[in-house]
Amino acid sequence: MTDTEEKTTATTRRRGSASKSRARKSEETTASRGTKRSGAKSTGRSGGSRRSSNSSRGNNNRGGSRSGGQRRNPRASRTPGTSPNQDAVLIAPPKYRKGSMRIVPLGGLGEIGRNMNVIEYNGHLLLVDCGVLFPDEEQPGVDLILPDFNYIKDRLDDIEALVLTHGHEDHIGGVPYLLNLRPDIPLIGSKLTLAFVKAKCEEHHQNPRCVEVSGRDKLKVGPFNLEFVAVTHSIPDALAVCISTPAGTVIDTGDFKLDQLPIDHRITDLVEFGKLGEKGVDLVMVDSTNAEVPGFVRPESTIGPELERAFSEATRKIIVASFSSHVHRVQQVVDAAHKVGRKVVFVGRSMVRNMSIAADLGYLHIPEGTVVDLKKAKDIQDNKLVYMCTGSQGEPMAALGRIADGTHRDITINEFDTVVMASSLIPGNENEVYGMINKLVQKGARVVNRDNAKIHVSGHSNEGELTYFYNILKPKCVMPIHGENRHLVANGLVAVKTGVDPNNVVLAEDGDVVDLYHGKAAVVGSVPCGYVYVDGDTVGELTDDELEKRKILGTEGFVSAFAVVDTDAKNVISGPKVYLNAMPEDESEFEKVRHQIVQQLEDAMMQGTHDTHKLQQIMRRTIGGWVSRQLHRKPMIVPVVADIAHDVIDGTPSGR
Repeated sequence: MTDTEEKTTATTRRRGSASKSRARKSEETTASRGTKRSGAKSTGRSGGSRRSSNSSRGNNNRGGSRSGGQRRNPRASRTPGTSPNQDAVLIAPPKYRKGSMRIVPLGGLGEIGRNMNVIEYNGHLLLVDCGVLFPDEEQPGVDLILPDFNYIKDRLDDIEALVLTHGHEDHIGGVPYLLNLRPDIPLIGSKLTLAFVKAKCEEHHQNPRCVEVSGRDKLKVGPFNLEFVAVTHSIPDALAVCISTPAGTVIDTGDFKLDQLPIDHRITDLVEFGKLGEKGVDLVMVDSTNAEVPGFVRPESTIGPELERAFSEATRKIIVASFSSHVHRVQQVVDAAHKVGRKVVFVGRSMVRNMSIAADLGYLHIPEGTVVDLKKAKDIQDNKLVYMCTGSQGEPMAALGRIADGTHRDITINEFDTVVMASSLIPGNENEVYGMINKLVQKGARVVNRDNAKIHVSGHSNEGELTYFYNILKPKCVMPIHGENRHLVANGLVAVKTGVDPNNVVLAEDGDVVDLYHGKAAVVGSVPCGYVYVDGDTVGELTDDELEKRKILGTEGFVSAFAVVDTDAKNVISGPKVYLNAMPEDESEFEKVRHQIVQQLEDAMMQGTHDTHKLQQIMRRTIGGWVSRQLHRKPMIVPVVADIAHDVIDGTPSGR
């Protein structure tokens, strides 16, 4: 097979005999998948097709391939209860086959975040990670997005444990919400990971059961034999987990890279991965975040000198933004600040909490007198300060976002201040991040980021490292995880280049059911796996329809209209009175449509319509059509019709 044929086959082949038809999102993706996939039944559908209807349930020969495009618009039409990354019509999986291992990803496939996988063997469940996804501009007002727990909600007693690979929010942020369903689920993880989780759970008034493990530790949990492997990531104490049952051996890498010069000298344990590979690995689920990036990630140790250079060139205060759990980067900031004679101030509740934990446990080393409290920083000259804060992804309520907006109560941006963006740019956050940078520059700050300095390296393996990893492990089957569709496809291509049979590359998505049986892994169906929104104190109550209304309110404005009718007399007694909100037009403009509304309402009553709800819909359609034609906008319209013949008794509206 030529390289071209190999790439085409890997990209178009979908999960053994259970592949799905997906829309091609770009001409480039379509071109790379030009040939009809072998070994699978062709659907004969156009590029915009969806899964088959319910009448075809049970047919596992679903042809075609999934697009490698970016995360889909959450507002796209789909079956209720499904994720934006799921097909509209789901094919139910078959009954669990005894002796097999079943894997169901509840998040992290087709998106960057909310990572969670469910492993099942003979009625027992093991969970790996439980993270959150941070909202984008498509989800106004949303605080967090959780994995969909509905798949396991009726089987909570079957859960043996939750394994946490590391302490980043996209892997542990959903733990308190899961423990609300069953508080005594054992949490298994490294010392630092569990410390971060405990602190998070304390805020939710929870006291979790924790089991601490290290690299090369072995543990039996129910029917699952677990072995942990140390991996390098952008946070200390990260682990991969090897899960063995009589059905086979599965490895979940978590997030990892092959940095040979990490600042904590804890490298990925390739020796142990080699031993596991010699024993035989049936399926490996591999971090895909950087699979499209050629070569190898630069060593973490190269960042220190770049930070020192940026700090030495700064003439006034320095503000550094990073993730609140990025202990390695914070260590480098502390070291650079100490070297140039500056004090460090931790800003933001999560940053202060996490760095306090890391320092107490010995993962963060702070020279005496280097760190000062935010309140005491007011007494220190600007050119002697480094503020270490959150908000590197442009989050408006994080510390840097409030500083850029001028709403932070303790920190203001002045001319010639230096802002260092010392973290990766998560796909989908570009608009927020660059918008914030523009605000900072407008205030006179010098912004140092990945575009003009080498002040960040990724915590995820590039293509070269993945190639090296596959050659060491030599797995039978590969299932890319942790990434958007394009990352998953790229990871699958890397696996094929190292000799993995294209038939054994499983490109799944959130909610897919993957069965491992006799050394073969394939998608056998899917379960609903929707976005679960955390909005203030509410969890799972906010719907996509309500989010759509929020977007309309924010972009198109609001029109309310009130009319009083007498359905017995079949005429409009008062109104309609129109009120506008967040619209540039004057309410007097709507006098032009008032007569039309009255005419439509009276015509409906003459035809026997007495239902005020139907009359309200008539008023909504009339106003909506006029606004669309005359004003070329589509605002939210809330009509109210009161009927004095039925709704008002003795001068008092009914229901009050």
